[in-house]
Formats: sequence, C-alpha cells, structure tokens
Amino acid sequence: MTMHPTCKKQFFTAIFTVVFMVLVMPSAAQDIPFIPPVYNYTTDHYDAGNQNWAIAQGSNGVIYFGNDNGLLSYDGVNWKLHNLPNNLSVKSIFIDSHDHYERIYVGSFEEFGYFESNETNQLIYHTLRHRIAKYQFHNDEIWNIYPFNGKLYFQSFSTIFVYDGKEIRIQKPYPAVLYFFPVGKKMFAQLIGNDFCLFDGENFHPVFTRDRWNDDNVIALLPFKDDWLVVTSKNGLYRFSEKGFTLTPWNIPAWKELKQSTINRAIVSGDSYIFGTINSGIFAINKDGEKIWHIDRGNGLNNNTVLSLFRDRDHTIWAALDNGISNIRTHSPLSFFEPADSQIGPVEDILFHNNRLYLATNQGVYSYSDTDGNLFRIPGFDIQSWFIKSFDNQVFVGHNLGTSLLQDFHETPIPGAHTGGMDIKEATINGKDILLESSYTSLFVYKQDSAGKWSFSHAVEGFSDLIKNLEIDHAGNIWAGHMYKGVYRLKLDEELRKAVEIESYQSFDSTQVSTYRPIKVMKLRGRIVFADGNRFFTYDDIEHRVIPFDPLNNDLPGFADTHRIIPVNDNLFWFIRHKEYVLVEYSKNKYVIKDRIPYSILNNPPNVGRANILVTGDKSSYFCMNGGIGKYSFSERYPEVKTDLQIAFITFHNRNNDQRFYLNPFQKGTISYQNNNITFRFLYPEFSKKIFQVESYLQGYDSRWINTDGSRSAYYHNLPAGDYTLSARIKDSSGKVLSAVNYSFRIKNPWYKTGWAYLLYALFIGSLAGFLIRKQTQRIIRKKHKLFAEQENRRLAQIERQEKEITALQNEKLEAELTYKGKELASAAMMLINHSEFLKGLQENIQSLILAGKINRTEGNELVSIIGKNLPEEDEWSLFQRNFDLIHKNFFRNLKERYPSLTPTDLKLCALLRLNYSSKEIAEMLNISIRGVEAARYRLRKKLNFSETENLVDFMIKFQ
Repeated sequence: MTMHPTCKKQFFTAIFTVVFMVLVMPSAAQDIPFIPPVYNYTTDHYDAGNQNWAIAQGSNGVIYFGNDNGLLSYDGVNWKLHNLPNNLSVKSIFIDSHDHYERIYVGSFEEFGYFESNETNQLIYHTLRHRIAKYQFHNDEIWNIYPFNGKLYFQSFSTIFVYDGKEIRIQKPYPAVLYFFPVGKKMFAQLIGNDFCLFDGENFHPVFTRDRWNDDNVIALLPFKDDWLVVTSKNGLYRFSEKGFTLTPWNIPAWKELKQSTINRAIVSGDSYIFGTINSGIFAINKDGEKIWHIDRGNGLNNNTVLSLFRDRDHTIWAALDNGISNIRTHSPLSFFEPADSQIGPVEDILFHNNRLYLATNQGVYSYSDTDGNLFRIPGFDIQSWFIKSFDNQVFVGHNLGTSLLQDFHETPIPGAHTGGMDIKEATINGKDILLESSYTSLFVYKQDSAGKWSFSHAVEGFSDLIKNLEIDHAGNIWAGHMYKGVYRLKLDEELRKAVEIESYQSFDSTQVSTYRPIKVMKLRGRIVFADGNRFFTYDDIEHRVIPFDPLNNDLPGFADTHRIIPVNDNLFWFIRHKEYVLVEYSKNKYVIKDRIPYSILNNPPNVGRANILVTGDKSSYFCMNGGIGKYSFSERYPEVKTDLQIAFITFHNRNNDQRFYLNPFQKGTISYQNNNITFRFLYPEFSKKIFQVESYLQGYDSRWINTDGSRSAYYHNLPAGDYTLSARIKDSSGKVLSAVNYSFRIKNPWYKTGWAYLLYALFIGSLAGFLIRKQTQRIIRKKHKLFAEQENRRLAQIERQEKEITALQNEKLEAELTYKGKELASAAMMLINHSEFLKGLQENIQSLILAGKINRTEGNELVSIIGKNLPEEDEWSLFQRNFDLIHKNFFRNLKERYPSLTPTDLKLCALLRLNYSSKEIAEMLNISIRGVEAARYRLRKKLNFSETENLVDFMIKFQ
C-alpha cells in the first residue's frame, strides 16, 4: 500500500512531535518548582487557639490536633473542640487502637489522661493524674507520649510517667529527656544538653556523645534503607547503622537551605523525607537527597513555624503550625506553580519550547528557565495574549494587537495579521497544509515555504466576524465559533482565498428564543461537537445537518456547559466546564468520568470560560490558572484508601424543654414519642476537598433520597410512632455511590397508645359503657315511670275531668232541678202568699160586712175564725225570703244592702227575674197585668241606675 505524500508528511511530523515531547518535556516540566496542593485552616475554620502542637489520626479516619484550647477533631467537614478539665492546651497525642476500644491519650500542663468514646460515640475524658500517689506536680507539661514494651511513657522535661494500663510509675532521669525515638523493639533518647542514648525502659545507655553533631540535638530518627537517618536541628543528617553503631554524614545538596531553616520536626512519607522548620516552612527531600519541593508562607503555607508533622492514612502530610493547620496533599496527582514574586494575571495558554516554559497571560508572555529559576516577561509582549503555539519550531503568539512570532525572546509582528489573534490551528484543506487563524475580524491563512517556515499568506475574503475558536473537520469544513453568538460553517474555494459557502447557526434548538447564545465548537475523536449549554450536538455530513449527539448527552448529562475538549490520547479527554476540569475516558462505547477537579479546590482557579489545558507527552496535563499553572500527573495517581460512611452521632430532643440526648449508633435505638425530633450526623473522613454529597432515606417516611446539609446532618421532626430504618449513602461528584450505612430505630407509641393505656381505655370504656347502660336503663325506667305517671295522671285527670263533668252535669242537673224547684217553690210561695193575702182580704171583707151588718155576726165571726185558722202563723213572704237566701247565697240580704230603696214588691220582681221568669209568667204569679210587670221593671231599673242597654235579667242571675 502506498502512502499519500500529504499523509506521509503528517505521519512523520506526528512521529517527530511525539519523540520530541517525550525526550524534551519531562526534563522541562520536572525542573519547574511545582508544589502539591496545600489547604490551610485558621481559627476562622476551627474556632479554637492559634497554636497547634500535636497531630494523630483515629481508626475511623478522624484527625485530632493538640490545640491551645484542648483537643481538636476534624472529619473533613466538621470541627469540634474537646476541652480538658483544666481548660488548657493539649501538647501531645497518642492513639491506642484495639479491636474493642480506642483511646486517645493526651498530655497537658500538670494533666494527662485519655479520651474514649462512650456508647453513644461521644468522647469522654478520663484523667490519669489521680492514679499518681504522693507526687507533687511542679510545672510538668507532657510534651510527648510514646509506646514502648507494652507501656506508655508520658514525658515532660523533668519527669517520665510510665503507665502500664493499671498503675503509673514515676521516673526522674537526670539529665532529663528531650525526645524519645521508638524504633522497632528499641527506643533511643536525646537527653537535654547531653548525649544520644539507648533506653531499656529503666536506664539510659550512651550511644553517641553530643560532640558528634557539634553540640546539637537529635530531633528525629527515621528509616533510611536498612539503617536509620539521624536528623539534627542545624548540624546535619547522618546515616546511623545499628551494626557497630556507626555514624556516617549524609551530605545532600538541600542541606544548605535546611541548615539555615532550623529543623524542628521530621517524618518519612513513602520515598520522601519531610522536614518541618522553625522559620522556613516545610521541605520534601527524596531518598537521593534532592529537594522535591519547599512550601513556606510565600507559596502556600499559612505559617513558617512547624510544631508537628503527621502523615495520615491517605499518605498526605498534616502540619501543626504556630498559627493554624496545613494539609499538604503530597499524593495528589495535582501540583501547582504559582510564583509569589510575579503577578502574572490569568493564564490563557501554556507552551513548553526548547526546555522553557512560556505562559500567555492577560499581562503578556512570560518565560521560565530551569537554569536560573526565574520567571520574567518577554520584552514586547506586555499586552493581553490569547494563545501561544509552536509549529515546526516557530512560536506564534496571538494578542490584542494581532499575531507575532516569538524569536530570541523578542516580539516580531506578523505583517497582515493586524487584528487580535484568538485561535490558530494546523489543518489540511483541499489537500493543502496550512495554519488557519481566527481574529477579531478575519480568518488568516499561513503557508509553509520550501524551507518549512510558516509565513502569513492572506486573509480569507468574503467573511468577517469575531471568531473565538476554530475547528476543521475531515471534509474541510471550517467551524468558526463566534465569541458571543452562534457558530459558522465555512467552505473555502480551491485556492483557500475566499469563502464560497457560509452557513450560520444561531441556535440548534428551535425552542430557544434568544438569538445571542454562544455555541462552543470542539473536536472529539475526530468528530465536530457543539455545546449550547443545554445539549451536545454534532454535524451529520451525510445529511448535512446538525443533530443531537446522543452518546455525550446520555453518558454525560449536564455536561453541555463544556467549552473545551482537550485530548490526552485517543480514549482519554479533558472536558473543561465552567466550574471544573473533568477527565473522561471512552471505554466500551461509553464515556466514563475518571476524575473531577472542581475549581473550588484550587487556590487560584481560572476565570469562568477562560480555562485551558496543555497536554504533553510526559503523561502530564497543565492547567491554566489565575496567577500560575497546575500540573496533573497521570503517573502519580495513587490508590485511594477506602473510607466508609459512618454515623458520627444521633441526637434527639424533648419538644417540651429542648433537652438533648444521644443514641447508641451501633445498636437499634428506642425513642419515646415525646422525643421524636431526631438528628443524624454522618462521618466520612476525606480531606481532598473534592465534592461529596451524603443522602438519606428514611424508609416508611421519605419518598425520595434527601440531601443532607453542609454539616452532613439529616433532620427529622415530629416522626410518628413506628419502626424505621434510615439508609444513608455518599456519592462523589459523578454520582457514584462510594459507601452506605443503615440504622434502625423505633419510636414508641405515645402514652395514650400503649398497652396500659389501651387497658385503661378498655376499663374506662367498659365502665363508661356500664355507666351509660345503667344510665340508659335508668332513663328508660324513668321514662317508663314517667310515661306510666303521665298515663296515670292522664287517667286520673280524665277521671277527674269525668268526675267534674259528672259533677258539672250533676250540678247543672241540680241547678236545673234547683231552678226548677226554685221556680216551683216560688210559684208555690207566690200561690201561698197570694192565697194568704186572699184569705186576709176575704177575712177583712167579711169583717167589713159584719160591721156593716150585711152578714150575721155569728156566722160572720165563724167564717172569720175559719179563715184565721187557715192563715199561716208566720209571714209567708219572710219565710220565702229566708229560704230564697239559703238557696241563692243571701240574694235578698245582699241586694237590700246594696240597694236599700227596694220595696218588697221590687224584691219579689228581682227574685222572679233571677229565676228567669218571663213577663207573662211574672204577671200571672203577681196577679197583675203584663203592662204592670213592664212598669214594675222600669221602676226597678231606675232604682238600680241601669241604662237601657244593660240586661236586667242577666244582672239578677249573676248577682251575688
């Protein structure tokens, strides 16, 4: 098979580039003073004292610090201060971990003891001071705690307190101990102002006299291959062999800086030695004695005085400082070069060329040389620069005024390229190899001469716009992304001088209203990719239209804010987003996130939309930052230590008084109903500052996973009674679940739902039912009694009514009879009265006749005697009146009292009217005419003063 000349040229160019980068770039990058990430913590973070004296790590991953105010704990999110009884500083820490318990031993001023978690996972302090009998403390400050031969040695500068787990024994060596150095089964000691000795637990045996290191102190004893490294504060490093106790100076290039700095602490970390100094921060030295990095206040450390060093289980370094705490992420793939003495501004582009580092920034172009270790601005390039690229050993710089060549550390303007250069790409269009540049106004074409030098050829005709970046596809289409709105597809003529096809895309989504939306143009695995902030798109060169790019949309949802894709190799890519760098791998036809670097973990992150990455052949990537650059080393990726999500504590509180209680997080909890406000605090000791999210789900209560707050706490209020299981999980920024934990608990029924309550309810309901039944029965009985009484009353009333009716009828009958009898009596009485009056008149007539001689006296007297014998002895009228008054309730008496002018004739008429006799009947009974009756009635009305309308009969009947 014959290779096309153009392809052959590209192939050899690629081979040359790879070989050049492999041979040249490692040395160039290696000599730049990159430092690992440093995270500083001050009193604003942990709210305790400035000075920190000691560091240790618990089995659960929590870091502990001896602080001026007590024991500090930090889990990556939450700080907590644990005070001692004396409320003074903690100067020393030693953690003794066992399967069943963990004790955090601490030393302070005239006080030492240990913290231990109780059943609710809360640290409780237990003093050991009281176990010392007959010892008078005198300014004893416990500066160090060492394990040796199953015992703990609490060391002050005058006394050693030896604790065997039960008793404390006191040793007072002279000279006193400055430092102990446990190594294997032995323990060495540096005595104050005296020799370096071997300690057997009771006595000190001199090993080296003090004059071996010029009357200096040994401050550390570290592993060194098969021997030990003796570290002095100012007089050198020595290789110490236990075979014959030989001592050999270790002369290294970095000692000059270390000597001037006064070493205070030293530890070993992997293949490196870490030295903390009194006045110059921290140094890292490799096993060959070469300085790896130096961090001080000028380039990242919060304070230059190091009081303690500690390597955690993630192999990162913690430094307790005279002012604050620092965490140096030595095993991070990231490192940084941020020159403190040069304010270079935001970096737009990076280039390694001829063993030099070049940075295009908003303040010009800077260069760094490993020979003099100096970063300086190149003359002529004191202007906003957008890119710096090398093509065939020519360095092009795009800046605000156009494009220039960088030659011999000077700026050489390129004629024709007179407007701001934004981007430049090497491309093959219509079979011609060119450089295509975008600018503020035009597209520029560069061509190679016969000597292989690139030079400006011409500006493309027929097109002019503000183009930020360019990509060229395999069909020769030029995709030009506008700075603010949309993207263009251009096609050039055969001579590459004129745009013959121009197609503008303001939006790929018909639902978008705004026409001013930047569209980012990128290339991924040879395919043109667009991102509009919502989705990824690509160009279908068969149908000649833009379509959604489903592989990215499906595999990387939410990533459409990507504005650059930088290939590392054919299957590994950097996606540069607004707030993070994301490493993505293409594997098994899917795009998978491998790592994420949020801007929040960078001390000086790039400006949004301006981030850029340079990928070199030494398996490193370089990030553009604000004031410096970052380096990502693929070869320095270390396996992560598995961290489990844990429950730090569980609290509940009483709603009535807000009193707080703790639950045992290691066994099922039972909570009374009145304490049903519960807080869960989760623990995930991870200190890289990467983004993690803890979610909780309470089965039987939550309908979805709920994010915890910034302190990784979940709150549940007023939970109903029942059995619950809380599930919690932690996810990284890509959504991968890293660990999970469950906890079961039960909230008891309220008192009114307990068995006793139900029994009481049953008794109460039974009693109430009995009471109600009794009441109902009584009510029914009362109702029946009442009904019976009512019926009886009605019966009696009916009987009484009937009796009254009978009585009334009888009375009416009697009255009628009485009236009738009265009338009969009256008639009889009137007849008797009339008869008596007749007889009296007859008697008088006979006597008159006798006197007149008309009748024989004897016969006449005899008649008079006979008539006299038939006359009643009592006056008939008086008898009538008496009997009438008896029947009619003293009618005559009352009438005569009220109307004394009434005559006997009037009274007779009144009696007859009361008996309701008609005028005719009265006339017959009184033996007078009807007219005489009417006249008598008239006279009676006058005497009674009656009007014509008043009824005389009714008056007489009703009168009493």
